[in-house]
Amino acid sequence: MFRFLTLLVIVPLAACVADPNRDADARAPDDARTDAQTDESPPPRQLAGVAKPLFVAPAPHPAVTLANLAQPQTTAIVKAALDEAVQGLLFTSESDYPFQVFVLPGAGRPHVSTTNIKKKVAAFYVQRPETMPLAQRSVETRTLAALFKYYVHSQDWWGDFEKQRAPQFKKLKAILDAQLSHVHVYRVGPKTPWGLSPDIDVFIEGTTAEGDVIVLWTVSIET
Repeated sequence: MFRFLTLLVIVPLAACVADPNRDADARAPDDARTDAQTDESPPPRQLAGVAKPLFVAPAPHPAVTLANLAQPQTTAIVKAALDEAVQGLLFTSESDYPFQVFVLPGAGRPHVSTTNIKKKVAAFYVQRPETMPLAQRSVETRTLAALFKYYVHSQDWWGDFEKQRAPQFKKLKAILDAQLSHVHVYRVGPKTPWGLSPDIDVFIEGTTAEGDVIVLWTVSIET
């Protein structure tokens, strides 16, 4: 009888010793839920990025041909023609920058000048990182012919690249000459004893037949 009672006590104890993880397994679901809550990643932080000018690819326009650009066209058609003309075109200095085309509706009066150019372009201007703010920059003028001189007229130092892109610059200049009045070039940059340097905003602007101002914006790096 005593032997039988001893077995009744020993067998359950042996079962407990043989399965030490039984209690741990029973608690596992609750522990898993706790770990999941603890390890959950916090919502991503919204970091303010630096806005950069964007090159907007042109939308095809059925009325854009060099033939009909010989006559005054609407602002929309001129904008589309210029967008197409600057597609993939880079203004080369010590770096390469694309052209961007903007329309300032009804901004043809008063005409753009050295005194108001910075105010006119402020609507779309985006300051580049670590550069002088627009308001602090100095302004100088240049003719369109002088700006494009080394892009449309063959030079002794031209290579294949310059020769291949010359027709595109010629087309761009032809559209500007035919479709815009009061065309001016404004160079806006930090003033130094030797001129504007190092990064210069270049704005080509003119007025359409509808009285809107179209501005082409690029950048020239000159150190």
